Amino acid sequence: MIEPFDAPLSASGHAAVMAAIRAAEARTGGEIRVVITTRPLVTPAFHALLCATLVALVVPWPLAMMTALPLPALLSIQALTFVALGALLVFTPLGTWTVPRAAVETATRAAAVDHFLSSGMRETRERTGVLILLATHHRRVEVVADEGVHAIVGHEAWGEVCAAVLGGMRQGRVADGLCDGIREAARVLATCCPPRPDDHNELSDRVIIL
Repeated sequence: MIEPFDAPLSASGHAAVMAAIRAAEARTGGEIRVVITTRPLVTPAFHALLCATLVALVVPWPLAMMTALPLPALLSIQALTFVALGALLVFTPLGTWTVPRAAVETATRAAAVDHFLSSGMRETRERTGVLILLATHHRRVEVVADEGVHAIVGHEAWGEVCAAVLGGMRQGRVADGLCDGIREAARVLATCCPPRPDDHNELSDRVIIL
């Protein structure tokens, strides 16, 4: 089970990440933005009830084959199984086990794209915006790059960025991990978006914490 990790940045951590963004953008023509979300992106209730339903459907069959219980008794056992297991999974952290990994990955990616589009990152002059989203509850990182960057480096280029951010978070060093990831993002951006003499800061360096 994934343990929630609710760790928004401290004031000093926020300042360190902003400084890392400014230093990174001085090396490239890209614009970097960091978003941290501590809220669950997938609620387990649907998956928990689906799991309870499947178990309840299966439970009566071995009982029917191995015992002489009448149909009303089997139906009662089925109903009780659904109610008890459903309540256990919905109202306790055990429900997290029922959420498929693919659902978490899809939700994290969707959240990153949504923040990218809603925060004006497509408005940079050369379409070189890069968003790093850290979903602390799910311990996942997503990177979304605008077409001016993506067309050159692709999605696979950001693997080291994600690894650096997650590595810091797992050690309880969220700010350090983000700074490491930002420096790695700057390295990638420097290969495709070198700084220009007329560059200026087009996006706020402030970290968005949700």
